Amino acid sequence: MNVIFQKSTYFLIFFLLQLIPFTASSQSESVSGIFIDTAVYSNNFKLINKPAQLETNKVNFIKIGAITGVTAGAFIWLHNYQSNAWWADQRGKFHFNNDWDYALSADKIGHFFDGVFVQRLYQGAFEWAGIKKTTSMWIAAGFSIAYMTDIEIEDGFARDWGFSPGDEIFNVAGALYPIAQYYWKPLNNFNFKWSYYPSEELTSGNKNGVFLDDYNGQTMWMAIDVHNMLPKKAKKFWPEIFNIVLGYGVENYTDYSRRYQNYYVGLDLNWEKIIPGNSKFMLWFKNVINHFRFLPLPVIRFNMHETRYTVNF
Repeated sequence: MNVIFQKSTYFLIFFLLQLIPFTASSQSESVSGIFIDTAVYSNNFKLINKPAQLETNKVNFIKIGAITGVTAGAFIWLHNYQSNAWWADQRGKFHFNNDWDYALSADKIGHFFDGVFVQRLYQGAFEWAGIKKTTSMWIAAGFSIAYMTDIEIEDGFARDWGFSPGDEIFNVAGALYPIAQYYWKPLNNFNFKWSYYPSEELTSGNKNGVFLDDYNGQTMWMAIDVHNMLPKKAKKFWPEIFNIVLGYGVENYTDYSRRYQNYYVGLDLNWEKIIPGNSKFMLWFKNVINHFRFLPLPVIRFNMHETRYTVNF
């Protein structure tokens, strides 16, 4: 617990230090006397000059305090959970482990999703607290990378695991993906989701009760915003609440003689278009919800054994 307390203290200090540059009154930026709106870009990355005042920070320290408190509590709980689930009686010398084939790479996609999700979670929270969008975006990416890297370092000291360069690559890529979406708008048509239904291996007790690496029960999804990609005249033929999804999952991943991959194509709901509300909090809430696929919806599943029309969470 002393180690957990120290880490949570360092995390809070790091968090507070990040706020120092943003509490001062912001100055408007200009180039040759022309104000630049950094949120406006064309698809080929060229800046578009726009005579508009840059967004400034109006930090609400009560909300910042709430974010800090929730972060500290969640960090301590997650670290304790992961310590008992993964690292108990595993402490050894730090080492690396190239595990590209682990879980048929489902864990690599999972690391990418985690990086995206943590970044989005904190970006929305910081914007809700009054920090401007671009600042929130970059700080959130730093938080995501720091948190996920901490897990990899702990893995590095675990005898049965090791620091995985592949995992870290996907951690960083996931944390930076929302930033890439901001600067290159077409990427906003491709978003990532996660769904989970406990596997028989977990519910039967054959696997330690850890859902985070129960890959037999997880499915990773890429949701494609078809409505947004259609020409203006064709948009009326595709409701904006429906996305097409591509999914990936594995079966029997711990048994090398029986393991195989599942691929999915199906429909999904775009919760950002279904749930009402346009406040900063509601935009954040809808974005968080939209990272999960929690309703049984129709899909076609392909694997080495069969092709089947089914429903999948």
